[in-house]
Amino acid sequence: MAKKTAKRSSVINIDWYLISVDRLKQIGLVVLLLLLGGAGFWYWHNQKANPKSNAESAIADARQALNAFAASPEFNAHRNEFARAQQKLDEANAHFTASRFAEAQGAAIESQTISRTARSAGAESENDAQFLTVEGDVKFQKASSSDWNDAEPRTPLFNGDWVKTGDRASAELIFSNGSLYTVGANALLEIYAGVNPGTTKKTNAVKMRVGSVEVATSDDPSTVRTPGTQVVVESDSSTQVGVDRTQATSVVSVRGQAAVTPEAGGTSVRLAAGEKVNSTPVGAISEVSKFAQPPALVGPGDNQTFQLGPGLKVEFTWEPQSGATGYLLQVSRSRLFATQEINSRRQKTTASARVTSEGAFYWRVASVGADGTPGPFSTFRRFRVSGGGKSSSTDTTPPVLHLKAPFKLGGQFYMIAGSTEPGATIFINDEEVDVESNGSFQKLVSFNKIGRNAVVVKAVDPAGNQTVQSQSVLVEE
Repeated sequence: MAKKTAKRSSVINIDWYLISVDRLKQIGLVVLLLLLGGAGFWYWHNQKANPKSNAESAIADARQALNAFAASPEFNAHRNEFARAQQKLDEANAHFTASRFAEAQGAAIESQTISRTARSAGAESENDAQFLTVEGDVKFQKASSSDWNDAEPRTPLFNGDWVKTGDRASAELIFSNGSLYTVGANALLEIYAGVNPGTTKKTNAVKMRVGSVEVATSDDPSTVRTPGTQVVVESDSSTQVGVDRTQATSVVSVRGQAAVTPEAGGTSVRLAAGEKVNSTPVGAISEVSKFAQPPALVGPGDNQTFQLGPGLKVEFTWEPQSGATGYLLQVSRSRLFATQEINSRRQKTTASARVTSEGAFYWRVASVGADGTPGPFSTFRRFRVSGGGKSSSTDTTPPVLHLKAPFKLGGQFYMIAGSTEPGATIFINDEEVDVESNGSFQKLVSFNKIGRNAVVVKAVDPAGNQTVQSQSVLVEE
């Protein structure tokens, strides 16, 4: 019998999945969302994150704000602000044409800010800087004008405005973030504040044409532009920058750090405290070198009082400084030393001066280096000469004390100012304040607490009599 051959059949197992219509709809929705998300990212990456698009948008917003400003009731009262806004918009267009899109966006944002601030009648509170102290012949020129005007404390300054000081003159400029620029004699500079396009936060800067400026920063860095270079003073630092008649630049880092960069581009030179460099008008920077440190002052002591009389002599002494080849002594009635009663080079660490008038005096000393150049001056000290009307043993009359209303400079910064009798000492919240020879005083105070803040001002005369007054400052968030 023939055997039956068993045939093996190939069996293929297939799993069947049933997908409902609702499930298909859900998958389709997810795919659609992914496509939309991808398209959105592409748009953001290629448009919103595109510097050119950002600049175009900012210029359009600035133009709209300027047109609204021109049609507003505030236009006639703020024509200067309109001119400044128009100027910044023109700068933005020029930057855009040259493909400098970040600069175009910054200028457009600033134009928009000026227009909107002026429409809200708050242009003066939004200034870039203002005069804090003025001594001697100090003038300013608005960007939209060719006239020079006498500067006064609290005069507001804006981007594009000019400041010049005459012979034996000086000024202090305070910026919105608390950075202090002390301008020396025979200086010419331009306010060059800008706006950070990424944060819309103002940046502090000046453009030095000639003269000297010392920059003391707060929490933010500040910039000094000179012929051929740009000097960035880091936060919590102090740097001296000078431009001579040949357009050469000198930079001295007194405290903290600073960076000096050629204007045409290139590697920055960083300076630590105690270092200096020079630069040519085309931005060639010298090697970093050390400067002669100022000596420690010994006498007279700070706020020491002398009784005026025939033959009164004040003896000045200071510690010798290693490496110094001499010293420069200055005595002035001004804490900015715009004018000097004494300006003398000394080989010794002592000097004496006959004093024939009463009032407050300030003195400081700089060390002269091996190259014959004086370094930075020491922190000044004060002494007073009383006129001898009443002796300290019989004087029981408290000193006069007149306070002005606290003046807001911007943010948490307020100016506390007033006057007392010459020779008196002023304390604001237990911190001693400089008093001018005529009795006037002022101090920039920063309040960190939101709400009501108390300010206590105390005047003490040479006999120890006191007058105390208080003020209240409301700091808004």
